[in-house]
Amino acid sequence: MTSLSHRLASTAAVPDLPHESLDGRGWDERVAREVRHQQLIEASFDRAEAYVRLGDPERALEWLDRAAALSGGLPPAYRALHARCARAGACRLRPTSGDWKHGLARSGEAAG
Repeated sequence: MTSLSHRLASTAAVPDLPHESLDGRGWDERVAREVRHQQLIEASFDRAEAYVRLGDPERALEWLDRAAALSGGLPPAYRALHARCARAGACRLRPTSGDWKHGLARSGEAAG
């Protein structure tokens, strides 16, 4: 059993945070900003998924990258989706037999 003085000493190491009123305007603005931020992240994921369904992995990657920038990274499921889109996009640039000149032109590797 711990004494009151021991518990008080252990909580003294926890820094005091500035007191914010739950009724204050600053708090409401902070919450509203966080809600908008989360909505932007979710909308970015939604757009990425829509482009995957449309068969456009390059655009899906753009939106996944935006979501990652907004959220500080991607959750595991979206990291896997990002990898699949990256592989699909790379496959599109690879020329097929009989189409090597056109394939190189699309990939930007052809000179003149």
